This record gives sequence, structure tokens and C-alpha cells, in this order.
Amino acid sequence: MRKQCLTRALTILAVLCFAAHLLPAQDLFEIKFTDKLNVKYKGLLVIFNDSKMYMRVAYNAENMYKVVNVDYKSEHGKTDGSEYLVLLGSNPKFITAAGQYGYNPDHIIFLQDMDKPYLTDDPNDTSKLLHADSFKALTKQEINDAYLREFYSSNEPDYLALRKMFGIDLSTLRLKPNVNTNTTGTTLHLIIAANTSIGDIGMSCSRDQSSLTAEFKGIASSLGISYKQYLVNGDNFTKAAVQNTLNGLYPGSNDIVIFVYRGHGFRWNNQQGAWPQLDMRSSPYTRIGENTALDLDYVFKTIKGKGGRLNIVLGDCCNSTIDIPSPLTGSEFLAMQANNNYNDDKLRALFMNTKGNLLATAASPGEVSWANNANGGFFTVSFLQSLREEISYMREDPADWRDLINNTVSGARRKSSKGVCSNCTLQNGIYHYDVTPKN
Repeated sequence: MRKQCLTRALTILAVLCFAAHLLPAQDLFEIKFTDKLNVKYKGLLVIFNDSKMYMRVAYNAENMYKVVNVDYKSEHGKTDGSEYLVLLGSNPKFITAAGQYGYNPDHIIFLQDMDKPYLTDDPNDTSKLLHADSFKALTKQEINDAYLREFYSSNEPDYLALRKMFGIDLSTLRLKPNVNTNTTGTTLHLIIAANTSIGDIGMSCSRDQSSLTAEFKGIASSLGISYKQYLVNGDNFTKAAVQNTLNGLYPGSNDIVIFVYRGHGFRWNNQQGAWPQLDMRSSPYTRIGENTALDLDYVFKTIKGKGGRLNIVLGDCCNSTIDIPSPLTGSEFLAMQANNNYNDDKLRALFMNTKGNLLATAASPGEVSWANNANGGFFTVSFLQSLREEISYMREDPADWRDLINNTVSGARRKSSKGVCSNCTLQNGIYHYDVTPKN
């Protein structure tokens, strides 16, 4: 009922199409707004990903300084042919004394070509709609201890994490790491097979290729290890090119190998195994057959046999029969992820203090893996979001590959749900996990 009321309210407002780039990759946003009684509110929006975020709202009322915590998730839909996106608020909890009155969570509404969102705590009454006084991404220079204390008490884990994240308490950054920091002789090998020239999904594959190369090159630089990149794309997107790349791969015993496939995938009619076939055709006019199909499980076993310390193999592709329509959708989603405020110890724990193998693919047998041109493959975007979240100061648990891949699967599932993608079917990724701490 709440979503129906919200849709009706937005229809009255003649909502414009939401642009997915309105909120760039960033950790913290500040929003200020004033209600009809001239009470001024200051909100600190903390973003983990498109389905996990919260806002601390500080204001003065009843001669008291109040701070309330509101949980948020994004909701994307259409009304009258136009798209909209809202951050739906729920579960308000007072951090300070509540006073006599409670707090109705605010819903934050983003419209195209507007630098400030709307807010409402009652989607049934459009007269309560407020235009934010200001909205901005916070920079490191704007965040200090006094600013954080406006929203947090001194013993809260997120307050301590934010102090570390922004270097407010530098002594905490110099604690002895609990991981092996020896990076001598380690190389990160990144292999990407991306069908960048295919007509339907080529643009989304190109976007993912760019995101992945930037991410892992940056990770290698931060870890102080060597980096080697192998791209199979464009006119060179062939089965032979992947096989030649794998044949020429010689990782050391302390190396990291990451293989990502972005393209079409399918299953043979009589196939028994769960893992998809990679469609290595750059043109739909090439006939599909043994010369153009590559088993993802074969890729995984080949890389495992090379002897690297940590092997990650990801397939962002369909896992259904050959005769399906293109898995490209026009629906976009809010592609938010942490920016550059990562915990170095967690990054090292994830990549330098583990060994073993991880194989994951975006869809279960019979399912489609979705993508769009604005964001890329739902599975790849979810993987990058989950990676950033796993190594964030804001995450209290130790960095763990199983948690990362579980969050990747659930993130892609949510992006393909009806609330985010109206014409998608759910995709439920599967994985094989064999990663342990390094001795």
C-alpha cells in the first residue's frame, strides 16, 4: 500500500525521469531541509550500496537537541511512463532522548536535472512535500570530529570507524596489522574476456571492463604488488584467444589470479553440469558450436592448475537455453558504492592473507543474467559494490570472501527484482567456495 500511495503522490507531481548518475560513488552526503513549522534538520546520509544505507538526522525541538537514525533502501519505478527513484525511510530510532514526540521517517525523492531532492514524511499528502535546502557529497576536508559528534555518541562503532576513515585519529591507523604484509614477489593477474563488439550487450560489457580494470589496478597499487592485465575483447573475442591467454599464464605460488567473463552464456540442451557455457562469438551471424563455446568450469580448473595462491573466477552471463531474447534492459538502478575510503588492513586481509579458489556465476541453470548500458552487468556491479563494502572502515566484521560473494549474489538478485527492474526475471547466482586463511 505504501508504494501505491507513493506512486500516486509522485504522479500528481509529474515526476520526471530519474537519472542514475545523480548520486555518484561516494560514502557520505549531507542534506539540509526545513519543515512547515520552520524546524531545521541536518542529515548525514551514509551509503553502503543501493539497498543498504542510513541517515542520521539532527534537529532541535521541545528545547532539546535530537538525533534520530533512519534506515533506507532505494526503490525504482515508473509512473505515467516516467521513471522515478526514492530512498524509502524506515525504522526510525532515537540516538538521543526522544522527547514527547516520535519521528516519521522521511522519503527522499530524486528527479532529473535537479541538484536538490524532495522529501516527504507522508506520501499520501503532497502538501507536505519539502524541497531540500541543500544536498551535497561531503569531502574529507569538511569532516572533523566536531562534525561527527553532531550525529554520533563517542562510543558508537560507526563514529570510531569514521574517525579512522577520515584520518581524524591517526594513531588508530598505526596499530600493528593482523595480517601478513609481505608482498615481495606477488603479482595480481587480471584476465577479462568481454564481448565489447556484440551489438546488444557490447556497451555494457565495455563499461564493466573499464570498471574492473580500474578497480584491480588500483588494488594492486595500494597493496604494493605487481599487476598484469590480459584483455580478450573486440575482434579478438574468440575461444582460441582465451585458451591462448590461459596457456600463457604462469602465476607464481604467491600470486593472485582473477578471471572475469562478461558476455552471453548458455546451456547445451543435454547439459548436466551447473556452470554455463561462455558464448565466444562477437557476431550473432557466427554459428554457435564447439569452436565458439567455452565451459566456465574448464576455465576454473585450468586456472586452479596453474598454482597461484588465490584464484577468483567470475562469469557474468546467462545460464539458460540458447533461444532466449537479449538479457539487456533499459531499467537503470542506483549504482552507489563506497568511494576511496577503504581500510588498508581489510584490503590486505582479503587479498594477501588468503589462499584457495572461488568460482561464481551470475545465474542458476535456466536463468538469465541481466545488464544495462548505464550501469553494466548486474552481477559485476554487485561484485564491485560488495568488494568496496567488505573493505570499508564502516564494516565491523573481518573481510571475508564468502561474505563478499554472498552479498554479490543477493545484490544482483535485488537489482533484477520487480521493484528495481520491471521487465527482468530474478537471477540467483551460484558459487563454489574454497578459500581459507593463508598460513
